[in-house]
Amino acid sequence: MSKQRIVLVTGGGSGMGRAIVEKFADNGDIVYAMGRREQPLETLVKKFPKHVRALPGDITDPKSLRKAVEVLYKTGKGLDVLVNCAGSAGHVEDDQPLEKALDQWNKIITTNLSGTFLTTYAFLPLIRKPGGRIINITSLAAFAGSSRPGGEAYAAAKSGVHGLTRTLVRQLGPQGITVNCVSPGVIQDTEFFGGVSISPDRAALLLPFIPAGRLGKPADVAAAVFYLASEEAVFVNGDILQVNGGQQFGR
Repeated sequence: MSKQRIVLVTGGGSGMGRAIVEKFADNGDIVYAMGRREQPLETLVKKFPKHVRALPGDITDPKSLRKAVEVLYKTGKGLDVLVNCAGSAGHVEDDQPLEKALDQWNKIITTNLSGTFLTTYAFLPLIRKPGGRIINITSLAAFAGSSRPGGEAYAAAKSGVHGLTRTLVRQLGPQGITVNCVSPGVIQDTEFFGGVSISPDRAALLLPFIPAGRLGKPADVAAAVFYLASEEAVFVNGDILQVNGGQQFGR
C-alpha cells in the first residue's frame, strides 16, 4: 500500500457510497463515511474498525456540515479525497399544483446540486494542496435526460454538477487539486431502486440498450472513483468518466 490517505465519502452508508467506502477501506485508507442515518454507518465501522469512521451529517444543512468539518479539523490530518456521492432521485409530476411541483423540484435540486456545492466548499480548506482530489458522482441522466417522466429536476441537477465540476477545475487546478466526475448508468442494489436489484422485467427493457450485456454494480462505480483518486490519474482533471457499459458514450 502507498501512503495512507484520508477520504470522505458522502452518502457512504448504502449503495454506491458504501461500495466506495469499502474500496478505500480495503486499500488501508482512513475513510469517513458521511450520511444522515447512523445505523448503516455504524455497520461499516464494525466491518472495518481500523479504517472507517462514521460521520453523521446532512449535506444540505450548513450547520451540520460545519460540525462534520470540525471533526476532521481536530484530527489535524487534512483531507486527501472528497467523494460527493450523496443524492436522491425524485419525480415532479406534471399534474401537480405549481406550488407542489416547485417544492419537489427544489428538494431534488438542493440534495443533488446544492448539496455537492455546499459539501465541497465546506471541506475545501481541509483538502490537501497540492494533491487533493474531488470526485463528484453524477448520472447518465445528465447526458440523456431521465428515462422516466417527471425526472427533469434530477437530470437538471446532475447536469448542474457537471458545470460545477468544470468551473472548479479552473479555480482549484492551480492549487494542485483535481476535480472529476463519475457518471454511472443503471446500477443495481442502490436505494434509487429500493435497495434491491432491479426487477427482471425492468432489466429486460434496459439490457438491449447496454452493449456490455449487464446492469452495473456499485463496485463498478467504486473502481472508477478509486482510479480517479490514484496517482495514475494525477493528470486527469475535469473529466466525466462514464460507467454505463456503453449505454452512453462521448459527449
